[in-house]
Amino acid sequence: MGLAARRGMHTLSGLSRRRSILSKIAVATAAVMLIGGGGNAAADSSGETLKWEYSPASRPAAGPETLTMANNHRPESGNNLKAAPGTKDANGVWQVDRTTTTLSNTVTDGDGGTANLTFEVYTTDANGNPKDQVKLTDPDTGKPAAYGVVVSSFVTSGGTAKVTLRYGDLKTNTTYAFRTSAYDGSLYETDWSAWSKFKTRGRAVDIKLPEPNKSAPAVDLDKYQEPQVGTRNLPEEVTRAAKDAGKGSETCTDHGQKITCIEVGKPSDLSAKERQDVANRLRASSGGLVPWCNDAGVSLGKDYLKRDSACLKWATPIVFKYLTKAPDGNIYNPADARFASAIEIKLDPVSRKFTQRLALVPMDPFVVEHGTIGMPGPFTMIPTFKCSPECTTAAPVWDGSNTWQPKGDFHAAYATFDHEWTGGTATKTDKLQLDWTIAGTFPGAPGQDYPQWLGNSTPDFDIRCDVVASATSPGCVFSAYKPTWVMNFAKTPAAVAHAWLIQSKLPNHPGSKVAGKPIKYLPASVRDSDLNRKVICPDGWAKTYGNPDTTPIDTSDTVSCDEFAYAASYNSGGMPASLGGMNEVDTGNDCVQTYASRIATGDWRLYDDIRTAAPTWKEFCGRSSMSNYQNTQSMQPFSGTFSSPSKFRLLDKDEYWVAFPEFAHCDASKVTVACVVPKP
Repeated sequence: MGLAARRGMHTLSGLSRRRSILSKIAVATAAVMLIGGGGNAAADSSGETLKWEYSPASRPAAGPETLTMANNHRPESGNNLKAAPGTKDANGVWQVDRTTTTLSNTVTDGDGGTANLTFEVYTTDANGNPKDQVKLTDPDTGKPAAYGVVVSSFVTSGGTAKVTLRYGDLKTNTTYAFRTSAYDGSLYETDWSAWSKFKTRGRAVDIKLPEPNKSAPAVDLDKYQEPQVGTRNLPEEVTRAAKDAGKGSETCTDHGQKITCIEVGKPSDLSAKERQDVANRLRASSGGLVPWCNDAGVSLGKDYLKRDSACLKWATPIVFKYLTKAPDGNIYNPADARFASAIEIKLDPVSRKFTQRLALVPMDPFVVEHGTIGMPGPFTMIPTFKCSPECTTAAPVWDGSNTWQPKGDFHAAYATFDHEWTGGTATKTDKLQLDWTIAGTFPGAPGQDYPQWLGNSTPDFDIRCDVVASATSPGCVFSAYKPTWVMNFAKTPAAVAHAWLIQSKLPNHPGSKVAGKPIKYLPASVRDSDLNRKVICPDGWAKTYGNPDTTPIDTSDTVSCDEFAYAASYNSGGMPASLGGMNEVDTGNDCVQTYASRIATGDWRLYDDIRTAAPTWKEFCGRSSMSNYQNTQSMQPFSGTFSSPSKFRLLDKDEYWVAFPEFAHCDASKVTVACVVPKP
């Protein structure tokens, strides 16, 4: 029917059709009033079932007509149909960024009164034509809406009437058509508006997860603590300065006709074959104070640390030189004794005591480079290890003699030094600096050679000792080492998936080792992290506002709100910038929104919340509605083990990584982050 015919400028045939329709409306309305309404189309007196193309008066969801007022003006739908939030594409289809779509249209009433609109939604076929009616839900009651349509509130004539469809009525990534028809409280519009189409957005997150296993064993955190390369003050820096001052690159002692020197070389001074030989000798001679010191990947020529141990392999080779001075002053017939060396350090996070161990492994005892002048007698290596301040050091205990014979003596020797931190207050930490030197002597020498400096521990290998973490259990750690936290995926897969998603997709990458973005620890003693949590996850948020499809794991469980980065961190979106917060937001609504739902036994999904706009992936935090068990249990071992004084002894602002080994195969770069975990 044309617009003129719809608005009262009827031809005879149009008028006849209008009277026929009105007759059916009257009968249908009476029938509906008699049966009290319902979801089925009414029947006229002939028994014909009214088709859905008839006016809403045939299924009066907005209320019954007052037929005594049939001569008044009927209200009319406008031609300004919109689906929001969204924009219209080149084909005239509204692209809506959620499934809780708001539909609207203008409406007028010729009597100048108020009117509302009935909204009807259909799926579409392959050609984009209306196909099947979507039986909508009453937005107010949550129950099926009468006749499957929803009705707006009354608005003034010329105003815009709108309805927001309830979550669950529409599917993701689906095209729909909708139309409206007006009602002014007495009379219905006799026809529907034109159709308008809209499409809901697709999912941005679809991660398939297994059933949580409450009996899953605890994560072996030690397994994930990889050695970290560290730096310290090295003798080559002193050597370079000495060269610049014209003092040479080694420390020598003149004994008259004999000169002895000690030089600390660099790994680059060795050939590839020599480097491998040194590594093999050290590995074969390892005493096991720090077992990982000789693991594959712990290379000669680098220094490594973990939270409670260190392996220093830079100081190689150490060369003891023996030279002869002729009457003319020339130096002849040098003979060298070269050693591979390594220093191992073992700390105890709940003790004031710690241990160092020096390994000396001969490479070539007294290699004569020129001539055949006799070799000196046995010579002795004398290391000196110190720590300061407020630290005591016992005399070294040797395993193997620290004296070597001139020829054929390839035995390894180990010097163990025990230290004890003697300071400490409840309000501050102490930094202990380690310092290493080595000297040598041989029979007949007037005294010990002047020692050669091997370096000191600053900055990364300085030791932090404290009683701040525990007044009853003082302890020491390498605070420069960033430990790695791994959540229990088998027990709490949804919480782990949420943290992985946020770390992988957001520009701040909280806790990512690859991105170099560690988490910065916030202990409760500094600021109650619950205050952070209430910004992102206010009390009762999950129950009241979380996605309705959020699933507890069993009847004893409930739903709760999970945030990442963790509330107990400076990375938390709830941590104010004025207090050192790195990602402050106003509310959890500013975060990426997800939820965890059980689709079937053994099939859980982490989805983005389709009730809101898709993530931009420019957010700075994540908020997820999920099982309370999965949320709380995912972090329960953190304070009990990981951050505790007996494990990694985290203090305020200490940094750590968060790793997700089960997600190594997942690709977070896709528009839709979809993955099956664990890998099938």
